[in-house]
Amino acid sequence: MDVLNSVNVAAVQSTWAVIKSDINTFAPQFYVALLTAHPEYQAMFPTIANVPSGQLLNNAALITLSVNVVTKLSEIIDSLGNPGALNGKLVDLANQHKQRGTTRAHFDNMATVLLGFLAATLGSAFTPEAKQAWTSTMQGINTVVEASA
Repeated sequence: MDVLNSVNVAAVQSTWAVIKSDINTFAPQFYVALLTAHPEYQAMFPTIANVPSGQLLNNAALITLSVNVVTKLSEIIDSLGNPGALNGKLVDLANQHKQRGTTRAHFDNMATVLLGFLAATLGSAFTPEAKQAWTSTMQGINTVVEASA
């Protein structure tokens, strides 16, 4: 958790506030970006495994899945700066994903897509400081999740 102690929490939370403000739009867009970058991940989600890629963005199951995932990420982002709450959320995340066979590589790939998505969505609001804060945050989250799994 040490890397998370030095994160610019304000930069992460203020940029994430834009995503949270319209989660029903941004969550599916992010998930489509993830599945476009890593189409092999689609099979990991039974509710969307057979949905043609061109139909994912408007698919009810993908919308539900993506909003749930982004909501969980929002809870983690909201907990930055509160080590006890944050650690509990990350341990829970690790336990949930361990049962699904999710690896550190999956989390790292998701983080890479998320950073690209934030840059594309936020434009100039995704400053170099915000990018660095997000990079450190995702590395810290993934390290804790991996250690807890």
